[in-house]
Amino acid sequence: MEKSDKTNININIKCGKCGKPISEDVYEFEGVKLCEDCYMDEVIASQPKKCVMK
Repeated sequence: MEKSDKTNININIKCGKCGKPISEDVYEFEGVKLCEDCYMDEVIASQPKKCVMK
């Protein structure tokens, strides 16, 4: 069995939000493949907002 080189797996994947090529881990949010930065932005933006008028 040959070992696959992980660095070549994601070579042609681009972020669905910013368009940058993804060279490391690919994240998926609501069916869109994202780079780590865009994924974190989407997760933070999707959090429920707290009312500050309590």
